[in-house]
Amino acid sequence: MRKILISLFAITLMFACDDDDPQATPTLMDGTYEGTFIRSSPNAKYKPSEVTLTFTDGKFTGDSEIEKYPAICNGTYDVKENSIEFSNSCVWTAEFDWSYILSGEFETEVSGDELILKRTNGNTTDTYQLKRK
Repeated sequence: MRKILISLFAITLMFACDDDDPQATPTLMDGTYEGTFIRSSPNAKYKPSEVTLTFTDGKFTGDSEIEKYPAICNGTYDVKENSIEFSNSCVWTAEFDWSYILSGEFETEVSGDELILKRTNGNTTDTYQLKRK
């Protein structure tokens, strides 16, 4: 009888710890995403820029309607729970603010085919509001 109770407890524990809940850890699906990049700060006004990002097997490419705002080229990415880390592979010239380069860690929010990437540095926040094509 004791073995049966232990077995039932173990089975109950397995179902209680089920990690198949899609809401638990949002996942980034490969594909092309289009949307808007917005930099915000209480000290300045920034205009939005239309962007496209394509994710394929840990690699990304992309572009922006405004040159180097943001500066997207290509590189790799790594998704971890609710964040994504970009490593940009391009060579950039020095005549612009390198904080616009898509690199480093961003918080992610995934809801259906919508993806939001957000990073705050001091009082400046960069937000990519994207939708899967």
